[in-house]
Amino acid sequence: MNDGDSEQVDRERVLAFRAAGQQLTDASAAPDLWAAAAAAGAQNTPPGNGSIALLARVPGLTVDEVDRALAEDKSLLQAWAVRQSPYLFPTRDLPVFTRPMLPEDEESWRVAVQGFVPMLDGMKRSAVDVVELTRAAIEDALDGQVLTKRELGVALGKRMPDEFSGWFEPDTFSGFTAILARAISLTGLFVIAPRAGREASFVRTDQWLGKKPPHRSASAARKEFVRRYLRAYGPSTPEHLAEWAGTAQPVAAKAWQAAADELREVRVDGRTTWIHRDDHRALVDPPEVRGLRVLPAYDPWLHQRDRETAVPDGALRKRVWKHTGNPGVVLRDGELVALWRSRKSGRTLRLTVETVRKLRKADREGIEQRAADIAPFRGCTRAETEFTD
Repeated sequence: MNDGDSEQVDRERVLAFRAAGQQLTDASAAPDLWAAAAAAGAQNTPPGNGSIALLARVPGLTVDEVDRALAEDKSLLQAWAVRQSPYLFPTRDLPVFTRPMLPEDEESWRVAVQGFVPMLDGMKRSAVDVVELTRAAIEDALDGQVLTKRELGVALGKRMPDEFSGWFEPDTFSGFTAILARAISLTGLFVIAPRAGREASFVRTDQWLGKKPPHRSASAARKEFVRRYLRAYGPSTPEHLAEWAGTAQPVAAKAWQAAADELREVRVDGRTTWIHRDDHRALVDPPEVRGLRVLPAYDPWLHQRDRETAVPDGALRKRVWKHTGNPGVVLRDGELVALWRSRKSGRTLRLTVETVRKLRKADREGIEQRAADIAPFRGCTRAETEFTD
């Protein structure tokens, strides 16, 4: 894992390397939709944010292109995956964004369904037992069906032991017990279908694709998972991998160990971290980061675990990463220069942009153009932008 003496890598190179790994290096040289989605996936909360994150990497991307990829050619999937959040990624990468986070023992499953653990203990049931009961019930409930979250709760209530019935009432399942289904999503059994009105819908993966889902061995999936993570967030550590993935430390450690022989040690701000050996040259001499990026809240860039590297100013970090209601951010040449929030007013999307560094006239014009590009992804036909210092 350590190839010779550790070397020091400064913050600027780390951020430039991560920008390249996340397809954020050159705004004038856009990747395609699938390369952007493959880099680190995109969290789709609130609904639509994942598409805006992809738009930030693929200027000119349209709502129709994303919808077609998700609903027609099905080259993109959405599933409860990383951090058990709705997540967009290429269909071919289903094993990469699910299998490595899948618990394999009682302790790890209890972490995965931790909100439900008091109920398990009260019923004297093991997490492994309840997860398997729920998995079998979901497989049967979704056989030939596309169900909303509330409908899925009702269907599971009919298939689970009587002692569980109260936990699968529509409102209870939608707001709480769905944590069981979120964890089972990591098996690749089912995915999130296009929305039915305001509610998420679910469908079995094999029936949605009309064929067996993509497959990789557990070892190969874990290796690729770690490599993708380190390309987007490296140099990093197994502890930060677990935090980013939202999984138990032993699960992340098993994935990390699968790739251990391919990792190289480097030091960042005195900390021991690792990079994939194939990416070492790109870390030492990363491409220059150019251009303006308007990233939504919960964008992959905002999921860097060593937040002090991304945003050294402690007061500013508190404004970027809040307990609830996080803002989006504006990057100029890879550095944070503004925060933004939006609201709909009829068919107009109104952006409020709070500057944290001086913006040039070209920056303001660029942000206004990006706002107009975002508007259709929020169901709007126009955008208005207000700047505050």
